[in-house]
Amino acid sequence: MSDDTKELAIFEEIRKDITLTDGSEYKVPVAAVFGRGTLAKTESFGGRTLAENSQLVDTALANTQELQNIWNRSHTEWTWKHINLSYHSPLKNMRQIAAEITSKKNALNEAKWRQVKNEVKIRKLEEKLSNPNLEYWDEVEGKVKLAQLREGMAEGSLYIEGAMKDVLALNELYEQLKSKVSDFSEEDVEKEESKSHLKRSLVQCIRDVRQSGNITKGEQEYMEQIGVNPGKIQRMIREYVAEEAVSDSWDTNGLHDFVDHVVSNLIDNCKVDEAKMNRMGFKHEYTPGLGYDKKIAQLEKKD
Repeated sequence: MSDDTKELAIFEEIRKDITLTDGSEYKVPVAAVFGRGTLAKTESFGGRTLAENSQLVDTALANTQELQNIWNRSHTEWTWKHINLSYHSPLKNMRQIAAEITSKKNALNEAKWRQVKNEVKIRKLEEKLSNPNLEYWDEVEGKVKLAQLREGMAEGSLYIEGAMKDVLALNELYEQLKSKVSDFSEEDVEKEESKSHLKRSLVQCIRDVRQSGNITKGEQEYMEQIGVNPGKIQRMIREYVAEEAVSDSWDTNGLHDFVDHVVSNLIDNCKVDEAKMNRMGFKHEYTPGLGYDKKIAQLEKKD
């Protein structure tokens, strides 16, 4: 291989530098690839060559890299609390936290084992490359692959940290939510399901009435499945929406109070869900022995 060709070939730089660079920070610049060889002088956008634009891109990526230290997670804590965990039922918010934690746990487990496998690949490549009698092109291919693995690991660490942030934030929200709901078992969750679903349906029905004056067909079905008369609840919601529109309050406390009152009356007093189960031929009570009976989300005992 001629010296001129070596100067243009990125694999020669990788071959020379890969063993001298910290693997956790290894990165091949965009300009080192697209700014060399036959593509380097290709006319590109902005009246510049591809090589010139590649250098500008490397500068831009380096300049904005620090943003990834903040926006490398799924959501801000505000978004978790106001959007993702906005159910009117605290137990539904607990369920959402459980689902989000499971998702992050699975992502971290995948990243964990990918890291282990990549470490093995890197070690095998390093041992192979330590052979002084290795053929030139075998060395080139090995070091290019090693460079790719190292750069991938360095880039992947940002996403790993993002998932870690989410897990820690969700754990904090879990602890905070215990002030609303704690010391519950799977049986407690089952017993609360009628209220949880009715709250969700009721809020969605209120939005329907605000928008069109009527409950949509889908929400009517949901109400019927819970055991509520859709026509009667629609009339009640219309009255509430009319009062809400002339209220002096800008917050949603009135909405929460209305939902809690209606749900408590329909489930605790009218027992609409129990009547529906009796009509369908099912027992309304939870079947003992089918769930996890140990209490979870327990509050710390203060001395």
